[in-house]
Amino acid sequence: MAGYFNFETQRNPSTSNNYIDLIMQKISSRNLILFPFLIFLTAKLSAQETVIVNKLNSIIKPIKALKADGSFDDASFLAEILKKKEVIALGEVTHGTKEVFDYKDKLIRYMVSNLSYKAIAFEADYNRLAQIDSYINGTIDSIPISPEYKLLMNWLRAYNKTKNSKEDKVHVYGLELRGFSLTINKILTSNKHINQQDKELLQKIKQTPFDKIDKETLGRFRTFCVGLPQDLYKKMLIQLIDNYNNFIDINSKIRARDIFMAENAMAIKEDAPGQRLIIWAHNGHVAKTPLYKRPTMGMYLNKEYTDKYYVIATDINKGYVSVRKVIAKNKPMSNWQPIYYPEVNSTKGYEYYFKQCKFKNFILDVQEAGRDHELNLFLTKEKEMRMIGGLSTPVNKRLSIANNFDMIIYFNETNSI
Repeated sequence: MAGYFNFETQRNPSTSNNYIDLIMQKISSRNLILFPFLIFLTAKLSAQETVIVNKLNSIIKPIKALKADGSFDDASFLAEILKKKEVIALGEVTHGTKEVFDYKDKLIRYMVSNLSYKAIAFEADYNRLAQIDSYINGTIDSIPISPEYKLLMNWLRAYNKTKNSKEDKVHVYGLELRGFSLTINKILTSNKHINQQDKELLQKIKQTPFDKIDKETLGRFRTFCVGLPQDLYKKMLIQLIDNYNNFIDINSKIRARDIFMAENAMAIKEDAPGQRLIIWAHNGHVAKTPLYKRPTMGMYLNKEYTDKYYVIATDINKGYVSVRKVIAKNKPMSNWQPIYYPEVNSTKGYEYYFKQCKFKNFILDVQEAGRDHELNLFLTKEKEMRMIGGLSTPVNKRLSIANNFDMIIYFNETNSI
């Protein structure tokens, strides 16, 4: 899923040195997908549909408070479910839904405060998160942060101020490097004895648009990077260099990212207090099976940690979502803007059933539902589910909820961030 996590103040990122935007542009020109016509059905449910909705109603739990600083009462039941988990993935159905961001913020506050999680990794640039980590740990006093993340980061900063021990403080991480400019700044700052020839090489790469670096220059850059200290940062840098063509040529493959994000998540987890980790990423990345003909990050993590890996996905029925609109084939994308997605009126979609439930916003424990025969069949059978990334299309993905997610946080109607 082509996603863009921007921790700066503007949701209009420059395309010059960030491979995510470059890939999104290529996706929009190659894979323009028109919105399907909606078939509006009568409100009356069939007998089998009524059985499914009634059974869902018997196990779903209402979301009582959406605000992150509200009560944890509707999330307290998670303590028993999550107590033996090591990696908790918080998925998002879109990158631009306010309710999803608010509730994920709330879940993180709950897990930090009540379950002692101290490491949070985002589907985002490692360099950007390193700056924010300095902010939440008091090394710097201010940094530009986009509004949808600012409340959480300020809360984490306040939380860390109450902790005297380094082991008790929370840290945030990015799961990948997304360009060379900030990386080169860090290399030049932390390595004072770089010779003039290497400095000129680094400056050349820094000043070249990400997708315009020639093979010979990239090879010299790799040779230089091999000599850097062995750590996760060096590993991420080599990942990006060795897979450069996967991100910039005509056959750019966004799914090439997942194996690297999984490897980096494992490395971050191993160094985290208690070796436990929260991951913030798109549903399409944290899912446990291949959704787009390539393994997902969640598939690798599920193989490594089995039942210690737990996925809380989010879902929506209708509402406004902030996306970059696909205008037309071979036309540039729009900036981030709110687009309205109408309700799901086809029985082919999971949301058709969810919207009939007694609570407008609710939590569905997929594992608990699986103990019921009819619900197990319903959640195992592939249906369409909302799957909106950084672009306005595609909108849905055919999948099995039971085979990919352990819990669903559902919102019937949403607003854009």
